[in-house]
Amino acid sequence: MVQRIDGKQEKFVLNGATQVGSVILKVKDLERQIAFYENVVGLDVLERNTQHAKFGGKGSNTVIFELEKTAEKLQPAKSTGLFHTAFLLPSREAFATKFFEILRNKETIDSPVEQASRFPHFERFIPIARLDSASDHGYSEAFYLYDIEGNGIEIYADRNREDWDKYPGGSNPLNFKELAPLADFETDGKLPTETIVGHVHLRVANIEESVGFYVNTLGFEEQVIIDTAFFISTGGYHHHIAGNVWSGEGLQKAAENESGLKEVRFKLPTTENFETAKKYIKQQTQIQDLGNKFAVEDPSGNRIVFEIA
Repeated sequence: MVQRIDGKQEKFVLNGATQVGSVILKVKDLERQIAFYENVVGLDVLERNTQHAKFGGKGSNTVIFELEKTAEKLQPAKSTGLFHTAFLLPSREAFATKFFEILRNKETIDSPVEQASRFPHFERFIPIARLDSASDHGYSEAFYLYDIEGNGIEIYADRNREDWDKYPGGSNPLNFKELAPLADFETDGKLPTETIVGHVHLRVANIEESVGFYVNTLGFEEQVIIDTAFFISTGGYHHHIAGNVWSGEGLQKAAENESGLKEVRFKLPTTENFETAKKYIKQQTQIQDLGNKFAVEDPSGNRIVFEIA
């Protein structure tokens, strides 16, 4: 969609129903990563072979997350790429159930490489040792994990949009007393069928340059911009993409043979929306035309793909 501003200047804005479709990661140890996303995160494996795995919510046939065995070594800690993939659950009850399942599960699992130095007194780790943090952001409640190779994961549930302004923003403690009665303590640990990737948080090299690209070149809308992070979206959502420079500015992207983010795929709701976006973005930056989808790289080397829902 192209909007006119002050009757003359045109600004392209992505259709408000545009959403994250899926995230694809490059991994070094595919089998261990499959086990982690299946047994700890709770995704169902929809398809797998020796080089590739696809995941969705319990009983779903919709792919929302993929792993590819294309990495020969782990990405540097200080590089651009993925900060976390954020899995959005359909209800507060589902969130509470998964949160307390993680807290209560005592099954030992492999140690994440990036956590080994933080917990030297354990040879193996129980899932709670993977719980990086948990927060009430006002618009959502969330907790955070790391996978076997150090990729960040957020699992969250949104509050009703009309209630977002009723809660303080930022990062506040979760209300365990409210959440505990909502949890199903007989859970199988699986994420619900309706689970999607609600947003993706990236590590970028420069905030101002990144915001300019996502807003002016790709057509996202600003939500919150601070000195070290940004949050942008379509349709007034709190964020579909975030980015930060918390590991430092001017970082380089990981090499092709290193682990981490391969690409983020966005789904546009109609063919018309797709063609309009493609035409506009092609005029602003170089694209890789893949027929029924097209890809761009942001200024930090993160690959963004657009396709039809």
